[in-house]
Amino acid sequence: MAYDAKTDWLPDDPINEDDVNRWEKGIQDAHKDLAVHKNDMNNPHNTTKVQIGLGNVDNVQQASKKEFEEHLNDSQRHITPVERENWNAKETTAGAQEKADKALSDAKHYVDTNYKNHNLTLITGDNAIQDARTGGEEYPLGLTLMDIGQGNTTGYPLGYGIVKNEKYNNYRFTQYFYGTGNESGTYYDSTGIWIRHWWSGSGWTPWQKISGFAHANIGTTGKQLLIKGEKQKIRFNRKIKDSHNAFDINNCRFICPNSGMFLVNAGVYIENVQRYANYELEIYLNGSIYKNIAHYRNSPASPSDTTDFNVGVYGAATVPADKGDYIEMYLYVGYDGNTSRYISDNSGWYNYFDITEIGGRNYPRF
Repeated sequence: MAYDAKTDWLPDDPINEDDVNRWEKGIQDAHKDLAVHKNDMNNPHNTTKVQIGLGNVDNVQQASKKEFEEHLNDSQRHITPVERENWNAKETTAGAQEKADKALSDAKHYVDTNYKNHNLTLITGDNAIQDARTGGEEYPLGLTLMDIGQGNTTGYPLGYGIVKNEKYNNYRFTQYFYGTGNESGTYYDSTGIWIRHWWSGSGWTPWQKISGFAHANIGTTGKQLLIKGEKQKIRFNRKIKDSHNAFDINNCRFICPNSGMFLVNAGVYIENVQRYANYELEIYLNGSIYKNIAHYRNSPASPSDTTDFNVGVYGAATVPADKGDYIEMYLYVGYDGNTSRYISDNSGWYNYFDITEIGGRNYPRF
């Protein structure tokens, strides 16, 4: 209820209790209205920016002083004059692409100019070194190629091939020999790659083969009688595979086409009976025993038992050999009784003589 003011008081008008309560109530209402007005932040008087002198200020949110100082001190958001100068000097994408295209063009031009076939250094005619015994000092520096032909026998691995010389100086010299089979059907003994090195103090090292290794798989034909108490060569005489035509079936031996290390796997299946037996399988190198690779011995409980009792004797070993050395397989045979023993006529998965060249140089023994 709005305050009802009495404005016609006379000096002798009496003041009663209602008048005083009305005054107090008016003062109380005025205080309440003042408090409401004081807390009203919605511009109750509709005051404008112009009325208070802010007509030229944009109506946007302003940062606090703390926020402004944090932004001012943020070094990641601002760059220094030096950084600005460096950025302005940076390569543009188009400029960088132009430089890359020029570098590629220059590289192609250099290769085309310097590495065509007619620019390879070939040693021909009288300048070609046909004798493998010639010392390394006689070769020119750099990468050079020579043709070796006409069945050369001066010390190159084969009679025909190409020699590549990689010579940095007289102390850094490596030579490669590439075999090139010149006749159809004889590639097996005319291909391969060898390497050797020149030492200024001691000369050429032996050739070491690094590619084109030989391998052979040889079987048997028919039965082979085993003579009691004797050591006899096993008749491996059937070629299954022979990469370098290195196996001599007439003499039942593998003739090493190159110097190196050879892995030999061999075995036979023997027609035997249940009596005492002793079989020893041996690798022979150049006619002499090199290694015993398998040993079978049987002593049955009953010496009179003649029941069939076939046995397989198998083994393997590595054999270092020089070119021209030959490898054979021998078997020692011992047994009781009069029943003959035989190497069976089984096929190549029972009776086999496998040779694989696995290394390119026969190093000396200690």
